Amino acid sequence: MNPNLISLKQAYDEDKIVPFIGAGLSIPFEIPSWNDLIKEICATYSTGNLEILLPTAVQWHLNENDYWGAIDEIKKYTFLTDQDLQKQIVRLINERKKHLSDDTEHNYSDLAKLNCKLFLTTNYENLLYEHLDCDTVPILLKELDFSSQDIFDTRRICHLHGYTSNPGSIVISKSSYDSLYTDEKYGDILKVITSNKHVLFLGFSFDDKFVSNLILDYKKHLQGIHYILLNNPSQERIRELREKYGLITIPYDSTSSSHTTEIRKILDVLTNNEPSLKIEFPKGTEKSTAKETTFLGAGLSDLKENLSDHLFYKKLKLESIDEDNIELSTLFYIASEKYIRFLRNEGISLDVIDMLLGKVFIKYREKYVVVYKKYGNSEEFLNVVHESLEALDLGRYTDLLKDKESDENESRGLIHLLAEDDSLDVWWGKGRFNEQISK
Repeated sequence: MNPNLISLKQAYDEDKIVPFIGAGLSIPFEIPSWNDLIKEICATYSTGNLEILLPTAVQWHLNENDYWGAIDEIKKYTFLTDQDLQKQIVRLINERKKHLSDDTEHNYSDLAKLNCKLFLTTNYENLLYEHLDCDTVPILLKELDFSSQDIFDTRRICHLHGYTSNPGSIVISKSSYDSLYTDEKYGDILKVITSNKHVLFLGFSFDDKFVSNLILDYKKHLQGIHYILLNNPSQERIRELREKYGLITIPYDSTSSSHTTEIRKILDVLTNNEPSLKIEFPKGTEKSTAKETTFLGAGLSDLKENLSDHLFYKKLKLESIDEDNIELSTLFYIASEKYIRFLRNEGISLDVIDMLLGKVFIKYREKYVVVYKKYGNSEEFLNVVHESLEALDLGRYTDLLKDKESDENESRGLIHLLAEDDSLDVWWGKGRFNEQISK
């Protein structure tokens, strides 16, 4: 299971997810894409002396995914206004929209199951409102009172670029788009929403230049860590999204399935109350048949072990971290490994341990964003992660480990247990091994 899905599930359980819906989720309803809308409008007005000129000019922009440029060409040659184009868009969406009686054909029914109060969308149609049981009618994000304390008190939908129920609200031209994003209030609203929440992007494709530019515009307003679901992304794309756009990727594979089915599997993980995520635990933590009555922790004899051949150790060396700090990290690792063995010996389920390590992973990711990405100092990054884990807050899960809590050294070493798993993205800088290293 992708470790990023673990942190996403944890954030969802803590009521910290805001779904952001893109055009991809509306494809089963045959809602026309931006490309289709522009081509349809262009074809309608390509008459007389514009029969060749207009389609040629518009197609040149579409080939570059420059939708704003294509719209500007249509306005220039046809003298259509934004109001004219807005009415055409509403007409085309309403004419093309398909009714689906089977909820398994789309993911809007899955979104309805999410225990989330706020839903954001750039889509124009009202599919979210039709499938979600909302307390209020949809609202434009720019009309939201960002100073209000009750943004998340009721279940609501916010359209960022307008909706078909109000054609005049639809953002259609480059000038109206720029006006929206230079509005200081608009940016303040997004900052308030994401100040203690994580946005989950669904139905977006970064193969589309328009979408990637859109996310860049949002990035300056988004605070903290956010997630995106993508089909079969390459490692290069995952790295680009993390470093350039500040997004953590949750991948899925629709090769032998469908987008709808695979997205549903991920959403089912979020809404499933039974823990279903598993981390590969270090060797030697299998449950013992003999139960110890007292946990003494790591002793001097344990701490003398040489772990220089371990992956977590090599990752520390890769960033030229101070030898004393590496030695300290090794001691933490030994202490935490023995602690995990103790938990298994005490009959603590892997689901509970999985939850514990999920908390550690999220804390690591948080410090990566606020410390390493800002300062680029691996030594400082390591020290801050250690410090943040000294008294790990388990929240409502505290009772699950009552009388079995880890001490500060055992807690700090948990991140190195995760670094030991080469399937998890735990590093201390930008360095990566050229070849797979065996433990």
